[in-house]
Amino acid sequence: MGHIKLTIITPTTQYHAEDGDLVTVTSKSGSEGFMAGHVPTVVAIVPGPLRYRLISENETNKEPEWRNFFASVGYAEVSPTEVMVVVTAAELVEHIDVERAQRALERAEKRINNPAATERDLIHGKHAIRRAKARIHVVELYGHMLQKMEQKKKRRK
Repeated sequence: MGHIKLTIITPTTQYHAEDGDLVTVTSKSGSEGFMAGHVPTVVAIVPGPLRYRLISENETNKEPEWRNFFASVGYAEVSPTEVMVVVTAAELVEHIDVERAQRALERAEKRINNPAATERDLIHGKHAIRRAKARIHVVELYGHMLQKMEQKKKRRK
């Protein structure tokens, strides 16, 4: 199995990983996965999960380890050896503040339900709703995996 490198670029941070074999992003058509040797392509990304499967150094470890992110809008540029993701925001699942995302969702819903809302308010509010819901969804999907990883680490000690 080949290796594929992941680079995530946002306006404020960069994340680099070199020891993986699969990257999945969320596009308008759903989840799309890329492995080493993939034909070059560019994919538009919508808010949702971005996942990176690590290559295990321990051959007895049958369960793959993943890095799970929330990614906002942007694009992924795919080559046979690398996936470069350029998005407005990206967060590891363990760094997502669910309460903050819930508050953002409530603010955005108020914004679009305001009778005095302008067209711009509606557009920005709908985007904010998508981002907040996607953050919450990523935690719901992959937050439990963090607990499993922590339990494994405790058992190894």
